[in-house]
Amino acid sequence: MIPIPKKRLYKIFLYSVHGLIIICATSFSALGKVPFFFSLLIVLFSLGSLFFFRKMRLDFFNSFRRDCESDQESINLKEDAIRKEQEILNVLPLKKDKVSFLFNVSKRLLEMSDSDEVYDFLVKTARNLFPQSDEILLYLFDKRSLELVRSFRKDKQLIKEKKGGILDRWVLRHNMSLIVDNLAEDFRFDSKRVIACCDREMVSFIVSPLSVGDKLIGTMRVESKEKSSFSLDDSRLLRSVCDLGVLVLERAHYIEKARDLAIRDPLTGLYLKEYFFMRCKEEIKRAQIKKNRVGIMILDIDDFKNINDSYGHIVGDLVLKRLAKILNETVDDVGSLICRFGGEEFIFFIVECDIDKLKDIGETLRAAVESSTLHFRRKSINFTISCGGVIYPDTADDFLDLIDSADKLLYKAKRKGKNKVCFQ
Repeated sequence: MIPIPKKRLYKIFLYSVHGLIIICATSFSALGKVPFFFSLLIVLFSLGSLFFFRKMRLDFFNSFRRDCESDQESINLKEDAIRKEQEILNVLPLKKDKVSFLFNVSKRLLEMSDSDEVYDFLVKTARNLFPQSDEILLYLFDKRSLELVRSFRKDKQLIKEKKGGILDRWVLRHNMSLIVDNLAEDFRFDSKRVIACCDREMVSFIVSPLSVGDKLIGTMRVESKEKSSFSLDDSRLLRSVCDLGVLVLERAHYIEKARDLAIRDPLTGLYLKEYFFMRCKEEIKRAQIKKNRVGIMILDIDDFKNINDSYGHIVGDLVLKRLAKILNETVDDVGSLICRFGGEEFIFFIVECDIDKLKDIGETLRAAVESSTLHFRRKSINFTISCGGVIYPDTADDFLDLIDSADKLLYKAKRKGKNKVCFQ
């Protein structure tokens, strides 16, 4: 037997009582035992009380339901707040680790003043942060184009993108980080034009700009051969590291620039005598250990005083600049260093240089200066140089003796008629 709900029993009882009252009232009225008017009042009162109790019941249940819904909403809000607080508590250790990591990175970076040291540290930090990466590339602006300055490669694959690629240019154009889960499915880029994808099979990337405000310095790119190797948090973390690194790089560049200004001649841009002496002594010591030779040459502009007297000191400065330019173009060996020795005298050294090589460079330099013409206010100005060259250790073992020997050979070239190159 199916049990009847209490709510239905209550309705049956209520309707039965009122129905009985109405039946009795109409029956007594029909039998003439009570007046019809009185019987009608009883029926109306019974119906009115039925509707009144029904309305009261509905109002009570509606009010109860509203209270229940309000309480449930309050419970839901509290549960949601508790859930959010729990999520924060769960994330706090990770955020603490991230803040601690960035603090340690900034502390290490602030100890650095050399750009090369900063480059190495940034790549090493990225390697530790993203062990899933296959390659890490650090690009910096050299004049007006990107240059690859540091890289990490797991497979030692050849990197053809020495000037950066499409992804780096996108980051620089927008000055914002880039994350690519799967290059083949990314509508922003044509995977066939991305060398990293075609040549090295890289499919996922994060790229961050190295920038201070609107000033762009370069990019750092992290690559992987696996899809979805990097998350949004990885991209944010890389950007944080790059932002710290670029500030230290800016400081290092200013320090290097200040150092450079202190050791360079402001007119010609060549190194000054004190720095030249220090570097040349170092190279001679190194050559002594490796049993190598070092070539040293001193040169002087012939009749420079006449140029100043005839055309003025402005032309004299232009002649000095022109000679510095020719020196830079001619003496371009790795390990060489050119110096303005004083006035119109210049000196340079070349490492791993024998007498034949020094003679070729000296004669090439003399001929280049002789054929050079300087135009100033519709005037054509030509000048020549005299040179003296020596070889360590063939000429002398001592640094000062080498300089003295080269200087004597210079004046020998002057005595022989100028526009000459003399050797020991």
